[in-house]
Amino acid sequence: MKKILLLMLLLLIPLADAQIAINSFEASPSRISPGEQVQLRITLENVGKDDIENILVKLDLSQVPFAPLKSSTEKIIDEINENDQVTIYFNLIALPNTEPQIYKIPIKISYGNITKDSLISLEVYANAKLDLILENSEIVKINDNGKVTLKFINNGLTQIKFLKVTLEKSPAYEILSPNELYIGEVDIDDFETEEFKLIPKIKNPQLSLNLEYKDTNNNIFTETKFITLNVYTEEEAENLGLVEKSILNILLMPILIIIIGIFIYRKIRKKKNAA
Repeated sequence: MKKILLLMLLLLIPLADAQIAINSFEASPSRISPGEQVQLRITLENVGKDDIENILVKLDLSQVPFAPLKSSTEKIIDEINENDQVTIYFNLIALPNTEPQIYKIPIKISYGNITKDSLISLEVYANAKLDLILENSEIVKINDNGKVTLKFINNGLTQIKFLKVTLEKSPAYEILSPNELYIGEVDIDDFETEEFKLIPKIKNPQLSLNLEYKDTNNNIFTETKFITLNVYTEEEAENLGLVEKSILNILLMPILIIIIGIFIYRKIRKKKNAA
C-alpha cells in the first residue's frame, strides 16, 4: 500500500510543477460589429518548473455566434519552456445576425493528463439607428385641427430602449395634445406609431422632435429630427379639391361676375358716347 501511495505521489509532482496559464489576451478590433472579422491574440505562459510539450488550445464556439475564419478552432504548441511565453492567433467572424452584447468564449488548454478551462470575452457592438417618418396627417389647411401620426422605425442592429419623444413648441403650430410621449422599446426591424394633435399656424410647418433613447449596452442617444407637414392655404386647398368651396364663396362668385360685367358695360358705353 505504501508503495502505491509513493508511486502516486511521484506521478503528481511533475503535474503540479507543470502549469500553463493565459498571460494576456487581445482582440483586434476590440469591439466588432455583426458580420465583422476579428483576430484573437492569446499569449500562454509556462509558470511551472518544467518544460511542457504538446499543448492543445481549443476554442469552444458551440454556444456563441462566432465562426472560425480560414483557420481551425484548435492550435497545437510543440513546447513551452520553463518561464517562457508563446503567442497564438485565432481568426473569427461574428455571424451577421449576432445581437450586440458581451460574449464569453470558453478555452480548453490540455497537456499531458491535465485540462484547464478558461474564458475570454468579445464585445459585439452595433450603432443604434432610429428613423422617423410621417405616417398620416388629418391636417389639410392652415388653422385645421387634427392628428398627426408618426412612425418610429428601428433600422439598426440593436434594440432601442426607453424611447422618449418630445415635440418642441413653435409659433408655427399649436400643440393640443401632450407634447411628450414615452414609447419604451422598439425591437430590431420593427416600428412603433404615436400621435400628436395640433393646429398649424403657417403653410408647411416643420415639426421639431427631440428623441432620447438607449441601446442594449445602455449607451444614451439624443437627436433632433424634423418632419414637414403639407399644409395649404384655404384657397390652395379649394383649388386642389382637398376641401369643398365655402358657401360664401359660391354665393359671392355670381355677384362678383355681375359687378365686373356692369363695370365693363359702363366703360364701353362711355367710350361710345364720347365718340
